[in-house]
Amino acid sequence: MTSPPVTDREYAYFRATGAFSPDDVTRLLGLDPSESWSVGEDFATPNGHALKRRSSSWKLSSGLDDTEALDTHVGSLLRQLRPRRDGLLKASSIAKLQIVCVGYYFQNFSWELCLDHQQLASALNVGFWFDTYSLNDHHEEMVALREQLGLRTKLE
Repeated sequence: MTSPPVTDREYAYFRATGAFSPDDVTRLLGLDPSESWSVGEDFATPNGHALKRRSSSWKLSSGLDDTEALDTHVGSLLRQLRPRRDGLLKASSIAKLQIVCVGYYFQNFSWELCLDHQQLASALNVGFWFDTYSLNDHHEEMVALREQLGLRTKLE
């Protein structure tokens, strides 16, 4: 098992999801995906269970490191997607198009999306999905503090 990062991490990527052939999205956008799969494809979970994909996915990376600001990732994706507006509008008829914003934070998540980025994404028919995680599990810390105060006895 790897240890958690020592600083907040954030990144974003573009994705198209639905029941389509990833080759169709590649053709419409004129871009090769960073990663893709088709509905029904086999894949294995980290603990080795064999499953089938429930939807197709076509992903495009921002090309940036996860230490860059989230808005920088979104800007990079929009610069790649903007010249492909016509293809995006066609692709939106066969897939859900989103910029996925992922964050791993030690405290809480608070972020304001640049208005220019919101407007451009809307013009390209692209939505947003936020996927954030806390790097601290305060539950165990709170249990330990209660035990120290005698508010809860430790089970042996």
